[in-house]
Amino acid sequence: MDDAIRAAIEELASSPTVLVATDFDGVLAPLVEDPSTSRPLPGTVEALRGLARMPRTTVAAVSGRDLDTLARLTGIGPDDGVVLVGSHGAQSSRPEAGLHELTGPQRLALASLDEGLTAIVERHPGTRIERKPAAVVLHTRGVYEPVADSATADTVALAAQHSKAHVMPGKCVVELSVVDADKGSAVTDLAAWCGADAVFYAGDDVTDERAFAAMAAAGREHDLSLKVGEGDTRAGWRVDSPEAAAEVLQHLVEQRQRHTAG
Repeated sequence: MDDAIRAAIEELASSPTVLVATDFDGVLAPLVEDPSTSRPLPGTVEALRGLARMPRTTVAAVSGRDLDTLARLTGIGPDDGVVLVGSHGAQSSRPEAGLHELTGPQRLALASLDEGLTAIVERHPGTRIERKPAAVVLHTRGVYEPVADSATADTVALAAQHSKAHVMPGKCVVELSVVDADKGSAVTDLAAWCGADAVFYAGDDVTDERAFAAMAAAGREHDLSLKVGEGDTRAGWRVDSPEAAAEVLQHLVEQRQRHTAG
């Protein structure tokens, strides 16, 4: 970690009220071929819990995973003080947020998308379907590239046939949701909820770019947006791996502790 990002972390940590939010896959946990086997790096979840115990510090894990899966993989429970935001913002562990019940037309649209995506997966060996409360997701990680490309194209075409489908492409995934939610809106909502003077957000995927863009639009002086890995980004800072992101998170813990102690 270079001196410039250390200085940026120290500026953020000195702000009166801070929101610390991060994606799960590709940040807290390295990407793996089978998403069900994903595990957070040692110390990362502990860092979030530690930050959540500090005064005027709100902490959140913001993921495309559904809320139950995110809770299971992180091991974060209601007594940890960490807000869990699932399904790109469509779900939240905050009692006043939660998940809005789907309307009748949304339930019908979800069932139709599920049927269509199931057929696509059956035609493309190795691809997988994930089902969420308000979405279905195509997974193509580890799949022969021409097969993955064909399945992705078919999934995008399927979404075009449904007026209620919201397409969310990511790394080796395409999510079809019947709820219009994204990480940018989720981070903006969290920042307003806690009255944040500064926001930290780390993400690795194209879905995180909406959070980075929302932070840039907010214009807070000491925000720190962190891209993990390669690819074009709106983030102000970049590290090359989840391991490097864990180092950033630990430094943030140390600096926030220093500024809130006593």
